[in-house]
Amino acid sequence: MGEGQGRTGLFVLPVAVLLLALLTVWVVVFSRENGSAGAEDMVAATATPTGEPEELVEAWDAPPVRAGADESDRRATRLWAHDSTVTLVSTAGVTGYDTVDGVPRWQVDPPMGGTRPCAASDATNSAGVGAVLYRAEGAASPDATPAADCSVLAVIDTTTGALLWSERFERPVVAADATVTVGEEAVTVGLEATGAVEGFHRFAVGTGEPLAFPAPPEDGGIPLCQGGREPLSATHVGSRVAVLTRCGGADDPGGERELSVYHADTGALEWTHPVTDPALGLSGILAGDPVLLFQGDDLVAYAETGEEAWRLPRDRVRPEMAAVTGEVLFTRESDTSFAGYDLATGERRWSAELPSATQLFGVDGDGRPLLAHPVNDDGLRLFRLDAPDGAESPAGRVPLDPERSSDEVTVAFDGHQLYTLTPVTREGSEGLRLAAYER
Repeated sequence: MGEGQGRTGLFVLPVAVLLLALLTVWVVVFSRENGSAGAEDMVAATATPTGEPEELVEAWDAPPVRAGADESDRRATRLWAHDSTVTLVSTAGVTGYDTVDGVPRWQVDPPMGGTRPCAASDATNSAGVGAVLYRAEGAASPDATPAADCSVLAVIDTTTGALLWSERFERPVVAADATVTVGEEAVTVGLEATGAVEGFHRFAVGTGEPLAFPAPPEDGGIPLCQGGREPLSATHVGSRVAVLTRCGGADDPGGERELSVYHADTGALEWTHPVTDPALGLSGILAGDPVLLFQGDDLVAYAETGEEAWRLPRDRVRPEMAAVTGEVLFTRESDTSFAGYDLATGERRWSAELPSATQLFGVDGDGRPLLAHPVNDDGLRLFRLDAPDGAESPAGRVPLDPERSSDEVTVAFDGHQLYTLTPVTREGSEGLRLAAYER
């Protein structure tokens, strides 16, 4: 639905269509409040059986926001669905929309010293708290390095739109290098892709109080580690932080090393052991439960005790198209090949060939990866894969916006609706259009 065809267009609709639209809204609200009519019932009643996946019923769409949509801008683009609000983070700002009718509920003013979002956490915590990095006042253009200063952190309560607190990092920060995770108790921030210790920070979620760097083990790990331990790198994802340390400190550059994993919220040490791989180059975490680390040319899985469980060649796993669900690591292996690996053994359980334009939208509430790919140049076919065996099941179809500038759609979902964010070009301007569909 275009900007000029929004809710004001109801005045020129035939009476019968108007009544149907009002009835649809009534069914949506009534079903959520009373549980007497499900979204599935409404879809079945309004869809025409064709043998193709049923098209999901559009609940609402919002006027496009003027926001950048290129590769660098996508680092600032997020959809967070929590309770009755879906939050859109983009270079235009941070806005919360009512999930029932799409009406804006609030908009967050930039924090002190910040101008516009440049990066954000992938999700909120269970209370709906998310984190956004803003470009600093006076920062240069987005493609300038290192002057592209994405250095102002803001933590936002999406239930109310309140800015809980903000922090300015006194150093240049490149958006592509920054990682932010919001846990139940702590916000963890990494400002450098290399995991440099000086770029690693933790803060209390509610107050912004700085939290201590995870403490090295007092015993265990390297026996008789003389001269103390020097942290070499710290990386994080989800609920885990991995720290690589060297025995002997700066005076002993050839000292032995050890790997320690901590709980991101509490900072509590979970395990530590000496590093036996001389070529270890810890470059990131794919998942934190169990711990899956990128080390050199491999993806390495660690058991709860910290012992290595298995390895996969790094080129088999694409982090942007991978998810841990149940006892399976789901990942894209090549342009069209997808696979499920057993988390206990690392063995491939199944593989599947899917279109190259397939996108992973996350793990649905039933534990199955939710994916989609364009069909017939005008729609997006949604489907789920069973984690144990890769069996495919349809999840509906949504139309692709005729004004889209790309088929790459950002998606969020909750128990009621699927939310799509599409890059569009209108009257020569870039923007993002948010729409909601009943599931």
